[in-house]
Amino acid sequence: MVKFVKYLNLFLLISVFILSGCKNPEPVQVKTPVKSFNLKAGDTLGQSLKSANLPQQENDKIISSLSKVFNPRYCKAGDKYEVETDTSNNWSRFTYKPSGLNFYIVEKSSSGVISSAKKTKEIVHKTYTTQGAIKTSLWESMIAKGIDPELIVSFAEVFSWQIDFLTEPRVGDIYKAVWQREETGDGTIIKDTITGAQYISRGRTYTAIYFLYPDGKSDYYSIKGDSLRRAFLRAPLQYRRISSFFTGRRYHPILKIFRPHLGIDYAAPAGTPVSSVGDGHVVFRAREGGFGNLVRVRHPNGYESYYGHLSHFERSLRLGESVRQGQVVGYVGATGLATGPHLDFRMKKDGSFMNFMTMKFPVVKSIEAKYKDDFTKTAKTALSELARIH
Repeated sequence: MVKFVKYLNLFLLISVFILSGCKNPEPVQVKTPVKSFNLKAGDTLGQSLKSANLPQQENDKIISSLSKVFNPRYCKAGDKYEVETDTSNNWSRFTYKPSGLNFYIVEKSSSGVISSAKKTKEIVHKTYTTQGAIKTSLWESMIAKGIDPELIVSFAEVFSWQIDFLTEPRVGDIYKAVWQREETGDGTIIKDTITGAQYISRGRTYTAIYFLYPDGKSDYYSIKGDSLRRAFLRAPLQYRRISSFFTGRRYHPILKIFRPHLGIDYAAPAGTPVSSVGDGHVVFRAREGGFGNLVRVRHPNGYESYYGHLSHFERSLRLGESVRQGQVVGYVGATGLATGPHLDFRMKKDGSFMNFMTMKFPVVKSIEAKYKDDFTKTAKTALSELARIH
């Protein structure tokens, strides 16, 4: 009798298990096929969509609905898109993924209703670091470590007022950098921002701390809170060489006489853009004797810069308007008394010409007192991250 009861209970337990499984079967998940494509050079979206093997009228519906949230004219080579279909090649979702933060979805419901929407990719912040020693140049040393070219340029620009990376780096100089990368979940890089950097050369350490203000503006500062930017650029253009320096006695190649040359001649190809070395106002824009086409910019604190022998002026430049540091004012030429294309650049201070190459450029600004505590915390974090790099 005991054995009978035991087997009866076991039979009932198995029956309940089987019956419960029959009542609640697990739904079968059917994966929807997804086809991925890249827009090729010269193709329109309509031409490219033919690769998905959908009926032409369905392609037209997709593009028409996409147009409500994204202009197909902005499609460009390299953009990605996906088409989800069932086993009968009936599409249910189209996803367009251009570069940048946004992507676009066109969906078709089971009843055939089509809708479109603009979506934003999720942003992930990651911190990266690097350190290396100069063997030939900063560029080659950082490229060898796999650093993105744009980041190398950014590093050089951060220290551009302290170091001329074309002429000053020495073998054995050390560089360090910490940067924040904004990227999407699929690995697309949105932006790299250097948050801390150092360059060590001949026993001297240059340090840059990135500080973001509440209003969204930002700048790089020294450990003490002085801006690394200076009131003037080191040079107003990318030049090949300096053909004449500031001197009180130079033999003029055209006039055949000795006379002062109170500026710097930068030899560069005709048409090379010339930029204002600092913020200011245009006080002269015209032809002026031996200078040929000349632009003069008045800067704060009694400074005035000259840009002579220009082939032509920047088209939008107007007399009296404000210009920003680095803004193009004209292009290298050989107008006036010149034997070849070059820029005659001069700087005045309180009415007297100065040797620009020996000037100590004034700092643009320092951290305001009300932001000093926030900057101190930011600097402490950056310096700690730089110290941990090995």
